[in-house]
Amino acid sequence: MSWSLGETAALALKAARGAGMSWGLAEETAASVVWLHSRGLPGISALCSYLGQAAAPQSPEGGCPIMTGCALFDGMMDVPETSSQPLDLGHVQAPLLLLPFVARLEPGHYWLQAPGLQGTVDIANGDGWQSHCLRGSGSCTVSLGDRPQVDPALEMITRVNGRFTCCVDRLDAYAHRTYAPATGQSRMSGAGAGLTDND
Repeated sequence: MSWSLGETAALALKAARGAGMSWGLAEETAASVVWLHSRGLPGISALCSYLGQAAAPQSPEGGCPIMTGCALFDGMMDVPETSSQPLDLGHVQAPLLLLPFVARLEPGHYWLQAPGLQGTVDIANGDGWQSHCLRGSGSCTVSLGDRPQVDPALEMITRVNGRFTCCVDRLDAYAHRTYAPATGQSRMSGAGAGLTDND
């Protein structure tokens, strides 16, 4: 079993809405998850972990990676102009979800640093993002580098494979919170098979 990035985005959007995020934040969440998976990073696992934390979602001060990323991307925080002036973001929950926002900052050479993470993201040789950035929170900083932290050539994966089935199931449970229950009135007006099932 596998899922296209479109299916993954739709699930992440509905799950974020089911967890209480606004439409705008939910859309940014879906974009973050898809950006990560297209580069071989476990965005669904990070979202699953984040939504499972009691405090999520909160505010940039409370460590929400999506709100922090939006604040960065919208210019509400002053990004470093030199490599010697890192921006301290404080503790951020599930820092992996913040990576796409940092990577897309102009001029494209900003790096996200979190506990246990040094250097570029190297998928082929096994990187530390999976073990250090999926759960809990970490003290994060943004610094200006001389090249992209995530190799642009990694943008090649188009499907999410079956090893994420457990996370997909958990996100589906959040998504179900957005569904309206069937009522007699809705069935009388044409939803479903009506009041009599003649199959």
